[in-house]
Amino acid sequence: MSNPTEPTRGPIPRPNSLATSAEPGKSARGAERGILLVTGAGIALAVVGLVVSLLVGAGSTDAESDTAQSITTSESAAVPAAPAPPPAASLPKQYLADMSPTSGTAYTGTMPVNGASYPHSIYQQFSGCDTEVSHTYNLNREWSRFSSTIGIAEGGNSQSVLQFGVIADGKSIYSSGNVAVGQSPTVDVSVAGVQNLTISFLFVGGNLESCSQAGNGVWGEAGLTK
Repeated sequence: MSNPTEPTRGPIPRPNSLATSAEPGKSARGAERGILLVTGAGIALAVVGLVVSLLVGAGSTDAESDTAQSITTSESAAVPAAPAPPPAASLPKQYLADMSPTSGTAYTGTMPVNGASYPHSIYQQFSGCDTEVSHTYNLNREWSRFSSTIGIAEGGNSQSVLQFGVIADGKSIYSSGNVAVGQSPTVDVSVAGVQNLTISFLFVGGNLESCSQAGNGVWGEAGLTK
């Protein structure tokens, strides 16, 4: 028989250990899921940032390359300096030594005057017997200027003095005055419209004895240009 004084025992309640332990587990798993989500989001953002950085960097590199290419192209497109003009061509020259005079006999060849040689020379030997010589050429009014270097050939009498003259159609257009040994004046005169041109030598100083050899008067490189 049961003791009536003892309270009636009901079912012993189960401890809440499982319920209590279950709640922390859920919280831990939730926290872990949160961490995973945050971590995944961070990784995703990091990847996106890396991709953006790569794209931006590539764009910047391309932009810099395009800029450099543009600068290079602009520099290469610069107009080059104009080349120096070629030297003016000398006018063709007709040497009197290659022409036949209409009067007189002209001696031609290379003659030295005052340290220089003139291969297209007209020259004449002077002496006490021959003090004046002239040669006339037909220009046919085709030339504009006459030029020459005049003087006394080396090797002659050092006391010789000559005078040189140019006559155009009977009119004197040049007279050298006295030319001594060691001098070599230049002649440059207009002969435009001239038909007949005469060059002359006159022996005025030195040994004027009969047939004395005073030297050679020279018209060096005597020539015509148009």
